[in-house]
Amino acid sequence: MKTLIYKLGIILFLFNALLVCAQNGGFTKKDLKSESFYNKIEETKSGNWKDVLTDYMQASFKGLTSENKSFQFKANIFSLRSKVDSTLLIDYNYTSKRETFYRNFQIQIGLNLDNDYKFKGFNYGFDWAIINKRDTTIASLAREEYESGKYFAKLSSALIFALQKYRNVATSENYQKIEKLAKASIEKQYYLPIDNLPEDFKKILLEEQDGVEAKQFLDTFQNELGRVKRRPLLTVGFHSNFQKDSKFLDEFDANLVYLQGLKSKKGSKLEIDFRNQFKAKDSITTSVIKRKEFSSQLGLNISIWETKERSIVELKPNFEYKRIVSGIMTDEKNDQFLANADLRIRILKNLWVPLILKYDIKNNNLFGFLNVSFNFDGMKKE
Repeated sequence: MKTLIYKLGIILFLFNALLVCAQNGGFTKKDLKSESFYNKIEETKSGNWKDVLTDYMQASFKGLTSENKSFQFKANIFSLRSKVDSTLLIDYNYTSKRETFYRNFQIQIGLNLDNDYKFKGFNYGFDWAIINKRDTTIASLAREEYESGKYFAKLSSALIFALQKYRNVATSENYQKIEKLAKASIEKQYYLPIDNLPEDFKKILLEEQDGVEAKQFLDTFQNELGRVKRRPLLTVGFHSNFQKDSKFLDEFDANLVYLQGLKSKKGSKLEIDFRNQFKAKDSITTSVIKRKEFSSQLGLNISIWETKERSIVELKPNFEYKRIVSGIMTDEKNDQFLANADLRIRILKNLWVPLILKYDIKNNNLFGFLNVSFNFDGMKKE
């Protein structure tokens, strides 16, 4: 027990060290603009989603209870580019469509460890989101292509008239602050979180002639936000392991992952999870691949406990089918059916502990894998 606590302490120390390095390149927001909008979207994403495609950077330990452990660090290309060009961290550059590919392409590097946490080899790979309709950092719901955009002009008009009245009752400092936010919202069509504005200004704003329809913007905005949460994600990926005595591509896998949100009457997050993987491995490290297998997995990720639309506990029951294409061993069957359950618990804001249970239906075998993952914030306040 003491050994386990000691190892977990080392893991948390490494996470904290990585957190400091990653946050040094985080996004700095000088005013509200779309920050609340961005954060709201990111907080409503499931832990299951973030394990598939990181928003910025993610560090994780896989298989802590198994003989084959690994440490992995994932980052999208945009986060690496921002280390070289700090101007990318400005919000209007971050939301530029030119950066779409870089935010949707992530690379992975890591270390493979044995049962005693000793170095065994490297792991590396990439994932590319071919479809990422939930990437709302490039979509402003104030624009005309969205239903809420029809009312945005009314909100802009109300802001202008409210500012004129607010000048007469507010201090010079407060007025200049609100004026700056309002103008940025109108000119660049950013979502301005009205609930975060001072009460005295909000009262004037909603009493304007166009303020009534401005309320409709807020209502339709929430409806649009609900639709955004259910948009699909489709990724393809390639990963490989490289050990001391192995040759290039002795062990690799190619995978396809599809996630699709579902509407729930109770408002909880439901997510269809469909995954396919082809894996090749040469166990005797020759140039000929000796074993090939295919697996397909279908499940439903359920947020069973939420706080302010943020998942705390998630459960993903799923069924998995495995087929050994070549390289079957003695007394081994070609097909394998598994009933699985993934349980994710959010310990801290960005720290998740996923427990994966796999049950072999035919052979009555139960396997368990404990992981730890930390998702770094893509944006931070000054």
